Amino acid sequence: MRKNIFLFSVLFCFYNFCLAQIITDKAAIEKMEQGFAKQKALAKNRAGELFGVYSQNLNSDEKQALTFLFAYMPLSDLADYNGQFFLDNVKQSLKAKAEMSWSKGIPEEVYIHFVLPVRVNNENLDSFRIAMYDELKSRVKNLSMKEAALEVNHWCHEKVTYRGSDERTSSPLSTIKTSWGRCGEESTFTVAAMRTIGIPARQVYTPRWAHSDDNHAWVEVWVDGKWYFLGACEPDPDLNMGWFAGPAARAMLVHTRAYGWYKGSEPVITSEQSFSELNLIANYAPAKYFSVKVIDSVGKPVENAKVEYQLYNYAEFYPIAKTFTNKAGATGIKCGLGDLIIWANKGDLFGYKKITVENVDTVLIQINKNFKTNILEEYDLVPPVERSIVEVNETGRKENDRKIHREDSLRTAYMKTFRDTAWAEDFAKKNGYNKDTIINVFSKSYGNWKEIAAFLESAGPANKTDALKLLYVISEKDLHDTKASILNDHLKNVFRYKFDKATLNTEIFSNYILNGRIANEKMIAWRSFLQNNFDTIFAAESQKDIGLITDWIRKNIVIDNMANAHSRAPLTPRGVYELKVADNKSRDIFFVALCRSLNIPSRLNPETLIPQYWKDNTWQDIKFEEEKIVTSKKGFIHLINANPAITPKYTLNFTIAVFHDGVYRTLQFEENKELSAFPEKVEVDAGKYLLVTGNRMNDGSVLSNIFFFAVDENKTTTVNVNIREKTESIKSWGSIAVKDFSLTGFSDKKKKSLSDLMKEKDAVLVFIEPDKEPTKHVMLDIAAVKGNFEKWGGAMFFILSQEKTSVSFNASQFKNLPKQSEYVFDDDNILFKAIEKQKNNMNGNNYPYIIIIDKKGNLFSYSEGYKIGVGEQLVKEITKLKN
Repeated sequence: MRKNIFLFSVLFCFYNFCLAQIITDKAAIEKMEQGFAKQKALAKNRAGELFGVYSQNLNSDEKQALTFLFAYMPLSDLADYNGQFFLDNVKQSLKAKAEMSWSKGIPEEVYIHFVLPVRVNNENLDSFRIAMYDELKSRVKNLSMKEAALEVNHWCHEKVTYRGSDERTSSPLSTIKTSWGRCGEESTFTVAAMRTIGIPARQVYTPRWAHSDDNHAWVEVWVDGKWYFLGACEPDPDLNMGWFAGPAARAMLVHTRAYGWYKGSEPVITSEQSFSELNLIANYAPAKYFSVKVIDSVGKPVENAKVEYQLYNYAEFYPIAKTFTNKAGATGIKCGLGDLIIWANKGDLFGYKKITVENVDTVLIQINKNFKTNILEEYDLVPPVERSIVEVNETGRKENDRKIHREDSLRTAYMKTFRDTAWAEDFAKKNGYNKDTIINVFSKSYGNWKEIAAFLESAGPANKTDALKLLYVISEKDLHDTKASILNDHLKNVFRYKFDKATLNTEIFSNYILNGRIANEKMIAWRSFLQNNFDTIFAAESQKDIGLITDWIRKNIVIDNMANAHSRAPLTPRGVYELKVADNKSRDIFFVALCRSLNIPSRLNPETLIPQYWKDNTWQDIKFEEEKIVTSKKGFIHLINANPAITPKYTLNFTIAVFHDGVYRTLQFEENKELSAFPEKVEVDAGKYLLVTGNRMNDGSVLSNIFFFAVDENKTTTVNVNIREKTESIKSWGSIAVKDFSLTGFSDKKKKSLSDLMKEKDAVLVFIEPDKEPTKHVMLDIAAVKGNFEKWGGAMFFILSQEKTSVSFNASQFKNLPKQSEYVFDDDNILFKAIEKQKNNMNGNNYPYIIIIDKKGNLFSYSEGYKIGVGEQLVKEITKLKN
């Protein structure tokens, strides 16, 4: 017996020794093996699809790398991908490790967390590494590690540029197909490209800016022993350069996620079972650690209280980080030097305090159940101060710009392969579709036009109307990356079961039965799959009694919210069914999908995200946690604008949050919806609510109010939305002689003096770098308030420079600008240089620059760089000038 035990021990140690080529740290190996055992138990219902690959003849490196990925992957990966997919990616990663010269210098801790993992954030996964390895390898041949990192970013820019989109993160190959993505997609794409050739990379982001509404993501790369930052798909001549460096120096928090159990040198905010969240603020901005102590109503420390560090952004107090107290009731974090709300709770017990980080060392918060109602509190919120960023290396700027222009040309050439209006008209005529409808669909399909065309061609005469309905109700991003086979699954199986014909040819049918898009999950062909797993009898009975569906879900789907925390990407409905494990959100999406498969109209409530089904001409709530179907008690909110001088907009100036489990969470009404567009009485669940209002000043500070109120069942609560103002006059900080400067028209190439262009009117000068993200944000902001500028009537010049305007620039990409807008060239940057002399801190590297100038040449107001909401700020400033 002892001999057998000894032999087993020897074999076990030998096994670990053989696997120890990638990971040699014994503690890391032990953690990995523990995690792998848990994952095998969690994913037992997909064991064959996931773990069957171990029966292949794998070498020790492949086994260990694959085991590491399995040990820490989120539910979404266990549910929606198979083991062969991950093994193929492991083999590709090991191939790069063997072939790239810099691999030998990468420590195992860095490799396993920031090269090996396929997942970056919440993106759909694909075989990008396998498809793009040879192309990227040839691109960096004979380059140093640093040169390779810079060159890969040029390759990324050649493929992808910035444009805003919805929250679902497309896969890297889909991003290439579309040719653009938001910053989260650009950074995911760039990290994937770096890791493909064995360069450690990670997505870094500020969850929300302190000085402006929005957030941002970029990339860090590990080069020769040190982490550096760069703008994803936005190449600079050197590392540690980017337009966001200035805003990052005002950030309250910058962080990243490390895949798996992490024990590196960087500070950890939270450490979960599958990832660690790392705090990188000290790399970007002055920061300070402060502690938080939570006590109960009698002063005793509260263990395991959740502490949220809430930052004002988009008219809500958004938790940029969360930590939990220890036995002494203590926790803490390192943050930038601005203002926060510290919110602590345990269950329904809560307490909070507004702080300025720079002025505190310890924050004491007492939690209780003393709900506040009809209480108004006023806060002036100040972000960290603006700091001048000096770029350390400008050598090579001209060469970098030359490469950027060439890459823009290549990307533009690819985009010309997308189908134009003439082709779409011909397609509509040949296939019997409405011309305008088809033009609209194909204009949004970009590089996915072949799949959309194949779907429409296969629809058949009887299904043409419903085919178009489907394309109109899915998201615009679905048109970019959804295959024809998926669309056909939803179209051709929607009539498989009988359903209430009263819903046919209505928005209920299109949006809540036919629609294959539910939330931000990966869209797949789930309809026929679910129909094949729930028989006709179950479908017919469920249409009469929704409890059959909810009971089946409760009995068969295990809820595990932490197991999917790393990806934050919902499981697909098929993945939920196969794995039989899900987080709450994925379970709710599965409920909706199953209902729609059985022709029961269903959705997630747009404001609360609670799953609902349609019955008796109303939406009925489903709340699984309460073990019963609930028709929520309803009340009403009557919103009144208490400051008619301002037109309040939702998420810009105000939000409403509902109390749940000790915190207030914002209701998801339409962004930028004007207060006057809300119903006279807004129907909500009865409960406790919080109104947050804010008016962001030009320096990034905010004048905010918070108002606690209650909504009782069947009663209306009147709430005053009071947007505070600060009365201040506009002052000139310089002047120029407008007759001495000439600008060249973008279209007609004619040169005119600035005085002639202004026509005795005041004007807004916007110096733009049109291919960069900050400019694109500003153009959208100005378009959003075009009516205000048109009413003002002054001139608006969008000023280009030859060296910062590539051949890919197309003025039509910026839509809905004020009618008085003109594009002009500032030849040799003469006007810019003259203004730069007046404003000492302009350095020419932080576009866009915005200046108001009156007809006499006096310069007023000033904005530079990345600021969301600058359109509203400009309107305020021109109003002051007019008055």
